[in-house]
Amino acid sequence: MLKLLSVELLKIRRSLALLMMFGIPLLVILLNAAMLAKQHDMHQITEKIWFFYWAGNTGMWCYFMMPLYIALITGLLNGHEHKNQTWRLMLTLPVSQLELFIVKGVLALLFVVGATLVLVAGTALTVFMFAACGASLDGAFAAPLAPMVWKVTLACLPVLVIQHAVSWRFQNLVLPLAVGVIATMGITQIGSSKYWAWYPWTYSMMGLHGSDVANQEKALLLAALVGAGLFAACALVLGRREVES
Repeated sequence: MLKLLSVELLKIRRSLALLMMFGIPLLVILLNAAMLAKQHDMHQITEKIWFFYWAGNTGMWCYFMMPLYIALITGLLNGHEHKNQTWRLMLTLPVSQLELFIVKGVLALLFVVGATLVLVAGTALTVFMFAACGASLDGAFAAPLAPMVWKVTLACLPVLVIQHAVSWRFQNLVLPLAVGVIATMGITQIGSSKYWAWYPWTYSMMGLHGSDVANQEKALLLAALVGAGLFAACALVLGRREVES
């Protein structure tokens, strides 16, 4: 499995998927940094403003950009095999479809972790840039950064599994992206209702920015259980059927 993962990592060097891992979170940071610079004088930035700056970056990431990023990244990782007709070539190696499905899913998860780390590191870098322009660093790093990364990673698991399964099964990149866009639009209504627990696309936002600790813990627990269940089911079903190429 580790050798197969190393092969997959070699295949995505200098790829669009790798570029998106940096480009999409940096876009979120640039948008929020521009709004912060426009709305506040550097010498008047307080701890409360820093809190909202971090919340703005992570909120936009969980609420809007990360679901779309997952749809894009899973589509690109699996679409590379569809486009170049390399599914059967991969399966001439001493690996099973189940192993390949698992490794592709793990690789997609690593891309999500990488993008989230880019978001956190980029946000921290802009904080220091604002400090160089006269802003105070008091309270700028009050938010717990490490828990932020693992909560986002855990909460996105069900969405990642669904998008991975769709892009694995269907050759057309448009379909995974369409699923991601439509599902992301549903967060607006369902995320603020009592039915959020039935909608995996709300778990990331609720797990990180839930109204109370109980809802945050519930979202993370649901994400772990639903994600694991979906992954096991999809691996058994899709890992056994013939891959179309």
